[in-house]
Amino acid sequence: MEFKDLTQYQNAFETYWKDVNIESNNPPALFSPISYIMSLGGKRIRPILCLLAYQLFKVDFRRAMPQALAIEVFHNFTLVHDDIMDQAPTRRGAVTVHEQYGTNSAILSGDAMLIMSYQYLLKGLDQNQISLAMDMFSTTALDICRGQQLDMNFEKKEWVAIPEYLEMIQYKTAVLLGLSLAMGGLVAGADRKTVELLNQCGVAAGMAFQIHDDYLDAFGNTQLTGKQRGGDIIQNKKTFLWITAYNLGGQRLQQELINWTKQSVANASDKVRRVLEIYQSLDIEGHCQKKQTDYTNQAIDALNEIDVSDERKQRIFDLMALLLSRSH
Repeated sequence: MEFKDLTQYQNAFETYWKDVNIESNNPPALFSPISYIMSLGGKRIRPILCLLAYQLFKVDFRRAMPQALAIEVFHNFTLVHDDIMDQAPTRRGAVTVHEQYGTNSAILSGDAMLIMSYQYLLKGLDQNQISLAMDMFSTTALDICRGQQLDMNFEKKEWVAIPEYLEMIQYKTAVLLGLSLAMGGLVAGADRKTVELLNQCGVAAGMAFQIHDDYLDAFGNTQLTGKQRGGDIIQNKKTFLWITAYNLGGQRLQQELINWTKQSVANASDKVRRVLEIYQSLDIEGHCQKKQTDYTNQAIDALNEIDVSDERKQRIFDLMALLLSRSH
């Protein structure tokens, strides 16, 4: 399976978003940054997961399009604010929103995106669905804030334990993939147990996804990822790679890794080069692959518990496999 096999979902989503005609709203200074970040591409993984989960139970996935849009707008809102906090110059190969429009405008437009996401979340839901959807969405939103704060805290710590890191990425990244699948099931009328299994599947897949993302930040092709190589290293982020290298490296390499976190930005290229050499010497790629496989198996087990045909599940299985073998 390739992403081109998901074209019908991507095209339907883009058409739905285009029909929103966000730039027709006033004032333009508030809504143009929203149009900008939403136009920067991306594979629309989260809305597609929502639509695929809906199709486990019903045919017309367009019925879940408002909720798919809510999730994607929310996701992009978090990117806008994350880029401000990280002082990131680029996103998906383009200038970040705060660099293009200014920090104050980026903050305000991000706030507007959060509000918009709730507006679309509730479209077409009955009263019983609204209560659960609001609870799921709000819980996820707060968890993501928790994850971002933990990530920021880690930058100031010399060392982070693997369980601490896994908690952080579960909150910051994985829970939104869980919500994407769970929301599609909810809109389709799935029962609570099934919605929870979909959430478990998405969270486990999200954990594997983030570990792979950490790997791509260090070793991915920058022309494909649209990000600077070693951005996490430069920002002293305690990723799965860094923590595993620290655990395996012995006293000398541990001290060297810590020393590099104290180097100035002026030495960024030397810092990235040397830390990558340490990763390669310790086969950190192999350790990443093993952890990814563990979480992928958890996701598969959760999806297999759902009482629908394997044929209906296949697109979700295929998409998970594709995400974890991607080069960008």
